[in-house]
Amino acid sequence: MIFKPSIACFLAALLASSGALACGEVLRGDMVTAERELGPTRHGKEAAIHFLGAGWFHAVEIVKRGGDSGKTLVTLELDGEPLITTSFADLKNPWMEINTPFMIVNVRESGDTQTMTIWYAPELKFRSMAAVRIYVQEEGVDNLKLRTVMNKPAPHEHVAGQQIGNVAALPEFK
Repeated sequence: MIFKPSIACFLAALLASSGALACGEVLRGDMVTAERELGPTRHGKEAAIHFLGAGWFHAVEIVKRGGDSGKTLVTLELDGEPLITTSFADLKNPWMEINTPFMIVNVRESGDTQTMTIWYAPELKFRSMAAVRIYVQEEGVDNLKLRTVMNKPAPHEHVAGQQIGNVAALPEFK
């Protein structure tokens, strides 16, 4: 059987790309922003927010009003694994900030209000839970506010090893 070069090239390209289109696409579902007022938090206490289900993590912003030393630690966890732990005090030092095309971690200050930003590009996928934990290790924290930006999973996404279809749909985070 003899193929013309143009038909053979077309068939090879079609076969090579068909597998990539099935599961190789990185599509995200709807963007979701969440904002939560955590209020005053005393020295030695923890404030935490959990998002249950699967999704894509993009950014979190923690706004802290008050505090005498900046020794408030923030930990971001995806699926139980800590990705980053840092404090407001550490990020006040410009040498400790991260500013790359893939990740930004910094603190900005205005009066007694400090804003920590943790931003990832591209977004990071989590399969069961995202958590932001805030450990207050200083006196005088009058208010904590948390804002986050994430995406729900796309309708066709599946956890590795699960069947594809209606039976194996991922729960949307709540």
